[in-house]
Amino acid sequence: MLGRETALAPVTWTDDGWPRVETGLPQLLVPAPDAAPASESASPDDQGQGERGGDETGGDEHERDADDFAHSELAPHWSTLRRPATPDWLSLTERPSHLRVRGGRSPQSLIGPSLVARRVTAARCSFEATMEYRPRGFQHLAGITAYYNTRNWYYLYVTADDDGSAVVRLAARDRGRTTVDTTHRVALGDLARLHLGLDLDGPGLRFRLDTGSGWQSFGPALDATVLSDEHAEEFDGDQIRSLGFTGAFVGLWVWDLNGHGHHADFGRATYLTT
Repeated sequence: MLGRETALAPVTWTDDGWPRVETGLPQLLVPAPDAAPASESASPDDQGQGERGGDETGGDEHERDADDFAHSELAPHWSTLRRPATPDWLSLTERPSHLRVRGGRSPQSLIGPSLVARRVTAARCSFEATMEYRPRGFQHLAGITAYYNTRNWYYLYVTADDDGSAVVRLAARDRGRTTVDTTHRVALGDLARLHLGLDLDGPGLRFRLDTGSGWQSFGPALDATVLSDEHAEEFDGDQIRSLGFTGAFVGLWVWDLNGHGHHADFGRATYLTT
């Protein structure tokens, strides 16, 4: 689920300044350049590793980002989908220390989604967010997502039930087929502020919910490989229909299928690798 892999290939430069890779095609094996043995190289402290120390890809290092949305701009680890983070749908000032996200179009639309997410950087990680939301109808949805692309995602969300009351539900989309879990639901009554969380553990994914009495697991164990590059690749015969390459995200997602931009407020979002 970690997406793009880093590859190294030798590059030469032409006399007129163009970089050239031999054959122009990816190579599975590339001879290593002459280099000093590892024992003779500089220590990590000499290489400017900074306060974190250690190797971010191994050892016992953990990554933890907690965002209270107390600044005037989004932190650089956040990404948005198909549109920039502009005031017409995102605000860090309308409600201090909150990110206000105005609902966007459905996930099938390639225009105007309201998704603010960050990349998954480890096979085992968790994501939590505090959300305040009052849906006015079943076409209003807000919550957290484990997201690959428009055809592959999971979504734990608050919406309005048939009688107008707020309820928590879970939906999934697997290669373009959307399903809603009708077995698991939590009625919220007058409660508007709650905590939503998810945990990725290799090929497994679980959502959780805290309405004020502590975290409780929500919904069944889910297949996290739906969010992988390999699963996202789809072929029609020998023609590529969809190419997986980007890796998975976790984040905040708000829909308003009426097109009026009904908003949700997020007070804190935390990402932790384990």
